[in-house]
Amino acid sequence: MGAERVYPARRFGSLAAACAAAILWPCLAAHAGSARDYLNAPVDSWLFTYNAGYATSLTPEDGTDTIPGVRSNVFAQSVVLTRVMDYWGRTGGLSIVLPYALIDTSAGPFRASTNGVSDVGFLWQMNIFGAPALTREQFQSFVPQTFSSFHLLVTTPLGTYQPNSPINPSANRWMISPTVNFSYTPDQGWTWIETYVSGRVFTNNDNYLVNGAQTLSQRPLLRLEEHVSRNVTDALWLSADAYYNLGGETAIDGIDQDNMANTLRIGAGMGMRLWRGADLGLNYERVVAKPPSEPDSQTVRFTFRQLW
Repeated sequence: MGAERVYPARRFGSLAAACAAAILWPCLAAHAGSARDYLNAPVDSWLFTYNAGYATSLTPEDGTDTIPGVRSNVFAQSVVLTRVMDYWGRTGGLSIVLPYALIDTSAGPFRASTNGVSDVGFLWQMNIFGAPALTREQFQSFVPQTFSSFHLLVTTPLGTYQPNSPINPSANRWMISPTVNFSYTPDQGWTWIETYVSGRVFTNNDNYLVNGAQTLSQRPLLRLEEHVSRNVTDALWLSADAYYNLGGETAIDGIDQDNMANTLRIGAGMGMRLWRGADLGLNYERVVAKPPSEPDSQTVRFTFRQLW
């Protein structure tokens, strides 16, 4: 996620270009995973999810007095509607993701803010093993077990985008992100040890017109997540979380921005069952290891889910 921020090459070295580049990073921070994201659910049901995340970041100065430190604040929200389905005896689902972002950034005397629809996405998921397709009646006696699933997220360039604006809610490009989770429980769901491995592949933004540029491109990005969670009561659990990102260097008109991600974030979370079919989650994470040019950042995320 650190790689989503772009440092402008010297030929694009204005404050506006710096802010336009830096703001891409915290928008994707809201897409980080949480413990127990992929637990089984009864088929032929609907799942409504509301996500909200507030991310702050500070990019260091470049040491030349050309580009000052960039401060960014992003409040990102999304509504996700999922249909849980039966795929040949395995649990699966289809989702639509509708995001909205409010962004504020500053670099020296330059300040800008914007808000609007971010990149609308579609998610397809299918269990590999350990999460059989169950009716509501069967699900009541289901004992959680170790499982693995595949998830494919595709985001579209359908959000709010102004080519000449230094900041935008949308990245104005397609992204394809496959994820595989392996979720191990030694005690029938009271404890979960989970690994999420995902990649991100990006198309070019060929309408990136800040400071006379034309094309923003990005190399693939690899993300690894580890989550360990444990029930405190039947209705409350706590987690420890770690996130590592590698790759994803960006280029403006073919000029590399020297911003390949090599970033470690750690955090903690909690989840609580509210009533039948409903739960909420709260997560905090921050950067603890990074290259000198990457931003210091922290994020708070809230999630509410209702199954019906």
